[in-house]
Amino acid sequence: MSWSATAKGTPSEVKKQLDQAFSGPLADAPAGLDDKEERETVFRIHETISQILRTFDPEKVVAVSAYGHMGYADYDSKKGKYQNVNLTIA
Repeated sequence: MSWSATAKGTPSEVKKQLDQAFSGPLADAPAGLDDKEERETVFRIHETISQILRTFDPEKVVAVSAYGHMGYADYDSKKGKYQNVNLTIA
């Protein structure tokens, strides 16, 4: 399963955009992610981004890109589970 969220603007604008993005399919099993650990990862990424945004000056323009992928080395047997996560804040 893959997920992504991006936003650009002042810290408060970015927080609002990402709060909306992370409230739907990125957070809920029926609407998107189907693995408890992947949902936990997305929840923690959202928390981390929110904390980092609080460190920026209010008028600073910020760009956030977050994405991840969960998969299996052998999908048929569901063995070799892994996650890749990338987060960029500039």
